Amino acid sequence: MTANELRKAVLGVKRWSRADQRAPNKPLMMAYTLANYINGHGQMFSFEDEVEHQVNDLLKRFGPSRKSYHSLYPFWRLINDGFWRLDNAEECLPRKSNTDPPKSELIKYGVTGGFNDEAYQLLKNDTQLAMELLNSILSESFPESIIPEITSQLGLEFTFRQVQKRDPNFRREVLNAYNGKCAICGFDARLNDDLFALEAAHIKWKQFNGPCSVNNGLALCSIHHKALDKGAITITNEMRVQVSSAVNGGGMVEQLIWDFDTKQIQLPRQTECLPLSSFYQWHFENVFM
Repeated sequence: MTANELRKAVLGVKRWSRADQRAPNKPLMMAYTLANYINGHGQMFSFEDEVEHQVNDLLKRFGPSRKSYHSLYPFWRLINDGFWRLDNAEECLPRKSNTDPPKSELIKYGVTGGFNDEAYQLLKNDTQLAMELLNSILSESFPESIIPEITSQLGLEFTFRQVQKRDPNFRREVLNAYNGKCAICGFDARLNDDLFALEAAHIKWKQFNGPCSVNNGLALCSIHHKALDKGAITITNEMRVQVSSAVNGGGMVEQLIWDFDTKQIQLPRQTECLPLSSFYQWHFENVFM
């Protein structure tokens, strides 16, 4: 296996897909593994002692809100993508159809998983390759505002730059449409004539075919942009702020987040610039916690 073959295999993994719904299980499983390799972990990971808890934590923090989280799925299913290896899995095979083994079997037989021998040697001998793959995986699945949190939880002290092309007009057009103010709190700080800490946020993420168009954008201060991308807030059909019941904290959280719950956002004057319902519906279903 060459480095290019590994790149192609990792970036072409089979993912569950339905329309543009988020399914970050495999990306987070691969990111977890690559980050640990960068930090000196050995080839294989114990499902019981490591993956079940640590990857589940990643899914809870950075995946769509679910009643339960299943690190078993990517851990087991990556074997079909050509670069993953499972040890002690013989007693769990063969399975009927494409069913996964119960978690109890992986624990009972001490199943471990990781990149196969060829892939692991490439990554072990070329840390830059591991970092490149990690960057690409995260950039294809998450907005820029979230990636530093993921890398921090993975034990890395650096962040990555997004690789997607940006529309140079998106920020300018969105900020103009909202008159240079945060659509939620009205923040409009300037240094001389230069706006700062005011950003153009995508409602439907670019990684899931959200366009760089004004009707998929909101002018938001840095705090409310991060809150939107994390799923702490969303926008309702009535163009009102909805705060997740999971949000908690002290007095500043009350002022900056909860005080805006059910409040109408400030809207552009031009009808064609108003957020489209299909975009904020996607956000509600795929990001909001």
